[in-house]
Amino acid sequence: MNDLTKTFAILTAGFAAGVVTGILFAPEVGEKTREKLKEKAGEIGDELEVKYQEEIEKLKAKISELKDKVPTPEA
Repeated sequence: MNDLTKTFAILTAGFAAGVVTGILFAPEVGEKTREKLKEKAGEIGDELEVKYQEEIEKLKAKISELKDKVPTPEA
């Protein structure tokens, strides 16, 4: 995991904690609070999925690049 990925993960976790804390302490009915939590969890999950897929594609590209650099044995 590179520094950018670690930073993104930490920021996302901090954001999620802040959202959850804010919603839990908001003066609303429990049903509305649960709905907001569900929506935010879905948004955060979607963001993480996009970032995960981006990192997978970067890894695939790096693997391909490294494979191209490895010399093949001559027959």
